[in-house]
Order: sequence, then structure tokens, then C-alpha cells
Amino acid sequence: MRSPFLSHVATGLLPLIAVFALFLLLRGHDAPGGGFIAGLVTTIAFVLAALAFGAGAVRTALPRLACRMPWIGLLVAAGSGLPAVAHGQGFLTHYHVQLGAAEAPALGLSTTLLFDVGVYLTVVGAAIKVLDAFAAEASP
Repeated sequence: MRSPFLSHVATGLLPLIAVFALFLLLRGHDAPGGGFIAGLVTTIAFVLAALAFGAGAVRTALPRLACRMPWIGLLVAAGSGLPAVAHGQGFLTHYHVQLGAAEAPALGLSTTLLFDVGVYLTVVGAAIKVLDAFAAEASP
């Protein structure tokens, strides 16, 4: 039996959890680490949604791409090391670029963020597959 209270709380918390996961992902843009914890926080959001709305509802809401997400994440993370190899550096040597106009503050981008996005996709995709397997076993 699902709790209406949990459904209302989850409806309010899920967007906040998503924004917090995005913050954690971007926090690690200059140093590795943000992608893994952001993936775990996103996984917590999926677990909360499954508890509040049922595993079937979460399963139907997820795109078919979710089952390929771990592989896409691995490719993105590995691809973040290729610019260094192209420039004769060691694999996964990260590059930083400053973008911005003369009047605006510069926006710092790096291949570290690309690596963290790959880690994020891998963690979330693997967790979705595990949670999906548990939900399939639990359903009659």
C-alpha cells in the first residue's frame, strides 16, 4: 500500500534532489569526484520515486536509453582522455579552457567535467539496472 503522504513529500523533494545532484556534478568540475556522488544522489531520487509511486511507474518513466547509460558513460569518460593523447600528453591529462567576452566573467571549462559526466552516467545507469532487476524480482 502506497502512502499519500510519501507521494506528496516525494513530489516536493524530487526536484530539489535533482538540483542538488546537478550542483554536486558541477562542483567537481575542476577536480574529479563530483560525478560519482551526484550519481549516488540521483540514484536516491529513483529509489524515493519507486517507494512513493511504485516501481512500475518509475520503470515506465525511464527512457529506453537508461539501459545503455553505463556504456555511454564509460565511452564519455574514456573520451575525455583523448584530447590529451591527441596533443602528445598522457591519457586523462585534463585541459582547461576559459571562455568569455571582455565584459563578462570568464567561464572555465575542462575535460575534467566531461570525465565527471561520464562517471555520473555510468553510476546512474548501473544503479538503474540494479534497481530494475530488484523491482522485476519483487513484482509477482
